[in-house]
Amino acid sequence: MQNVLALARELSPRLANDFQRRLLDATIQSVQEASNPLRLNNFSASFRELFRHILVELAPDHEVKVCLWFKPDDKNEGKVTRAQKVNYVVHAGLDPAYVEDELGIDIKIERKGLLKTIDRLNKFTHVNEDSFDSSPKDVEQHALSVCEALKAFLDCADEARRTLCSRVEERVHDGVVSEAIGDTILSIDEIATHHSIEDVDVHEIEVTSMDHAEIQFTAYGSVGVQLQWGSNSDVRKGEGALFRDSYPLACKFISRVESPEELQIVEDSLCVDTSSWWDGYYDEGEPT
Repeated sequence: MQNVLALARELSPRLANDFQRRLLDATIQSVQEASNPLRLNNFSASFRELFRHILVELAPDHEVKVCLWFKPDDKNEGKVTRAQKVNYVVHAGLDPAYVEDELGIDIKIERKGLLKTIDRLNKFTHVNEDSFDSSPKDVEQHALSVCEALKAFLDCADEARRTLCSRVEERVHDGVVSEAIGDTILSIDEIATHHSIEDVDVHEIEVTSMDHAEIQFTAYGSVGVQLQWGSNSDVRKGEGALFRDSYPLACKFISRVESPEELQIVEDSLCVDTSSWWDGYYDEGEPT
């Protein structure tokens, strides 16, 4: 049973909330009740509920239903199907054609891996007569197999979303982000009489979230500026000064799933770190 406990400890931090972690703990506790002939049945039923909550968290029905690609399945009375939930895990609200044609992701392969692990979980969590009063060896093997199947599912889901985010990040051109940032940054106004933006260099674009409607990005980079003290006339007469410097920046953007490469800057999200300018600005011992 030590292998089961070790794997459960590994799974716990990967769950979405405290309720899921408590449910996992209770499920593992039930399988350790050696005197209870129903321990395997109780474990199986509880674990099946745990997985249901995990899938609901990854693909909420209300979000799946409002995706542009969602079509009600009459055979399932219009309810969200397991396959549709898996589709959401793989590509959220993005159009499958865009994901396959533009991002180069084979949705069928990604979906197949997830569905395979779900089938495995359903198989292992099925409760029937031959699971009553099972031997300690069978109980441990069954519990270990179920935990391994859940780990495989979470691994597949994580990898599918990592692949999707990585491909979307590659499609968002640095130039688009740089242009969106614009040419006026208020934090630099505190340093000099005048300033001008000479270049914006984007080092990294990260997808931070993706759902049925929009994609959220954070861009990290630097801004090159020319700082000016005094008027242009002062500078020409040698009474002013010009100085070039560069500062780190971060900025948030969103795009709609129907046009994922058209970014809009999130209001008040642009942050330029000018702290390096102020380092040592005040003499030691002087009040700030």
